[in-house]
Amino acid sequence: MSFESRRLHLLGIALVFLKTLKDLFLPLLLFLVSQVFQRGYSPFWLLTGGVGVSLLLLTWGFLSWYRFIYYVKDGALIVEQGVLAQKRSIIPRTRIQAIDLNQGILHRLFNIVSVRVETAGGNKPEATLVAVSRHDANALRHALTVYEHKEGEYEEARGVSKTLSFRELFMFGATSGGALGLVLSIFSGAWALLDDVGLELDWLLYFSWVGERINPVFLIILVIFILWLLATLGVIFKYGRFTVSRHGNRIQMTYGLLQRTQVSIPVRRIQAVRMVEGILRQPLGYFTIQLENAGYGMQSAEKAILWPLARPKELIFILQEFLPEFNLEASLETTLETTLHNTLHTSLERLPQIARRRYALRSFFPVFLVSLPVFIWLPWGKFAVILPFLGVLWGLWKFHDAGWILKENMLVLRCRSFARTTVIVPSGSIQSFAVGSNPFQRRADLVSFSLELASKSHFGLADIPVSVGIKLIGWLRKDKRK
Repeated sequence: MSFESRRLHLLGIALVFLKTLKDLFLPLLLFLVSQVFQRGYSPFWLLTGGVGVSLLLLTWGFLSWYRFIYYVKDGALIVEQGVLAQKRSIIPRTRIQAIDLNQGILHRLFNIVSVRVETAGGNKPEATLVAVSRHDANALRHALTVYEHKEGEYEEARGVSKTLSFRELFMFGATSGGALGLVLSIFSGAWALLDDVGLELDWLLYFSWVGERINPVFLIILVIFILWLLATLGVIFKYGRFTVSRHGNRIQMTYGLLQRTQVSIPVRRIQAVRMVEGILRQPLGYFTIQLENAGYGMQSAEKAILWPLARPKELIFILQEFLPEFNLEASLETTLETTLHNTLHTSLERLPQIARRRYALRSFFPVFLVSLPVFIWLPWGKFAVILPFLGVLWGLWKFHDAGWILKENMLVLRCRSFARTTVIVPSGSIQSFAVGSNPFQRRADLVSFSLELASKSHFGLADIPVSVGIKLIGWLRKDKRK
């Protein structure tokens, strides 16, 4: 199907200008300010220089927009761009894994979208069209995916959808420990930036001044609460109005209050389904359902979220409605009185007890080596004596959660790093599989195994019995011969 040559929406000029300005703003500002203070230039020159740079960047944005064209020809997306040197990219539609539509605030004001074209195994989008009308975006997506209908890969449209409620969204944000880490990193980056520009801050003096006037315990609780609130609000704005739907053989996720993001993934490219139970969510009985997709292997997991927050009783419904290809309900003989999540837990084959001590020691020694110099040299180091024992408890927790299920063509694997992760992997998705052992494991008749998917993700378990390792190898070879 043809798609005639077109340019981006005129808003693309402003978007290129703003992106370039954002990238250059801080170094330019520091340079101009340093010239004013070091060489005695008047602020007028600072203003004049800023206006001149802005005009140059605006001209660059216009030239970038004018030289950017895209079209579909002979079953391939062709993008031509470049101001000083023209670059021509040809992306065959057979390599395209997904075409995602995003809407920032400016996009929504003008009812346009940003189009991201993803290919298998790419570290970044193969092509990005920063400003396209919604009509052109839908026409482009149709031109690049219509072949799937011709080959009969699409089933009749299922038309099922599910929307995250505000209560679930708030709980998802409130239990997102990763978002809290992002807020902390932003604060630490801001502090470093203040030091870089010459504002040396004596934080100990400030903390001492505040500590004399406010109860330190209350202050710590207040700071933690503020950081948690900021992290929660960030997640709410990012994933607000989250909707998942399935049409034929495509899963589509749409989310975002300010910036709307639309992710479309072919089911045939989904390598595995994983249920992630964070430390905060597991006691509350919640987990996140994520997808391992060949097109997004090197990107952040957030793009592959199928459902942000689910309870055990919802797992059967979500898999039946959206991914029946990964539903284990029949093979595990799940009844109405139980849930698939609980059945997975009770059906897991556990590690042998001989591996229990190995997991404890494996977590003990790294923590011991780190805490020893802390204990010796730091004034408050005596409190570090508890860290190795916490490491032992962490290792025992990992041992307790580890397990696997082998059913027909599906492998279910459960392990823990910080979050407890349960992965459902079809045998056809496994790209490589390795079983090995060290001298200590061989003495105990234990081995470790690992597998790699097309998404570049790795999963595995340590200290499984040798007989299980042989069984896994036989299961994989048998399926590959079919």
